[in-house]
Amino acid sequence: MIPVSVSEILQVVGGRLLHGTPAGTVTSVVTDSRKAAENTLFVAIPGENADGHAFVEKAFAQGAVCALVEREVEINLNHPVIFVENTVRAMGALAQLVIKRLCVPTVGITGSVGKTTTRDMTHAVLSAKFNTLKNKNNFNNEIGVPLTVFEADETITAAVIEMGMDNFGEIDRLSAIVQPNAAIVTNIGMSHIERLGSQENIYRAKSELFAHTKKDGVVILNGDDKILMAHKDEISQKVITVGVKNPTADFTASDIKAEEDSVTFRFSGLGHEFKVALPVPGEHNVSDALLACAAGIYFGVPDAKIAEALQNFTLTGMRMDIIRCGSITVINDCYNAAPASVSAALSVLSKRRDRKVAVLGDIAALGAYSYNAHRELGAEVTKNGIDLLITVGENARFIAEGAFENGMDSMNIISVDTVEEIYPYLSSSIKENDVVLVKASRVMGLERVTEFLKNNF
Repeated sequence: MIPVSVSEILQVVGGRLLHGTPAGTVTSVVTDSRKAAENTLFVAIPGENADGHAFVEKAFAQGAVCALVEREVEINLNHPVIFVENTVRAMGALAQLVIKRLCVPTVGITGSVGKTTTRDMTHAVLSAKFNTLKNKNNFNNEIGVPLTVFEADETITAAVIEMGMDNFGEIDRLSAIVQPNAAIVTNIGMSHIERLGSQENIYRAKSELFAHTKKDGVVILNGDDKILMAHKDEISQKVITVGVKNPTADFTASDIKAEEDSVTFRFSGLGHEFKVALPVPGEHNVSDALLACAAGIYFGVPDAKIAEALQNFTLTGMRMDIIRCGSITVINDCYNAAPASVSAALSVLSKRRDRKVAVLGDIAALGAYSYNAHRELGAEVTKNGIDLLITVGENARFIAEGAFENGMDSMNIISVDTVEEIYPYLSSSIKENDVVLVKASRVMGLERVTEFLKNNF
């Protein structure tokens, strides 16, 4: 972490000292007292299962130099404890200071689906020229983004920060921290439509990113997304578009060839042209790769280095993770789901030559759109030639209904309510050489299905 003095922290978070004197220097920030060490700032966050305020003294005992709290705490040690109205927001204010001191090219990424893949690809591309920071795992919220920023030290020369959201205002707060030189929006889909009400509102929430993107920076958009294109001219920064289907985009993909475990295409536009070979399956990944290529070109990464980086990049876990489990193959894509990403995953499964099994769970947060969205995916199951469909969850039953109504034999459809109910069906229905896709929203916990397949086949 870029070192920050306790007195500076007191000032930047607008806090009040409850204990001790503002002495010392912070070189790391934690929200888990078990990770506290010398020169650590411990941020006490109230949680559903545990309240960090109960562990302030423990953090100091392990070497913490300072603590941020949002309610008074009693401790026997005379260490600096800073009171603020909201510890999460205060952590964001500190992260903003660290970003300003870091002063490196920064990319902010948001969108409905494909954020993490685009982040991983963009990180790989920029790492061909810079020592590049990125979020760990799914650290893309108001806690995860500051913790990501705090990972940066003086050796970091660029940053790629993914930003997620559930409601209005969240991207505004995250992008105020990051203040990116380049903003990337992958698409505007159905995620969070239950809370936000419409795709136009989802765009409004995502576009909060632009207000904090540097005025002399760039906004990189998926030119195949109709909503993004409808609002393109409202953006004050320079806009670069990419597209698979949009021939007027600045950068386009052609000669797309999707194989079982990879996809290749030719990238071209604005005087650049080169072949890209992605080590992951799925034509949907081409759009994400185009966004990463555009970012690389903007920041001066040579074309050959961009192609090499994408050929060797790796995805974050539980995203199109191809796993060999004994005599079967599992496509573990169960980290999260939206209608568009389930459709893309079914397309990947359809490219497989062996018997194709789809284990699909509920897609959360669709609200009034849930019934139709799940039923439409049933039609996608049939269209993609899936041999066996197993659904898990109340809403996923509508996928089964849609598949049946579009011609899938009822003998090849199984529906259960819980993950535990699925295990006997997996044992009796999965055959040698089957390819099994596992996909659902995070809340369904379908990684348990993947673990069962690993342990029993």
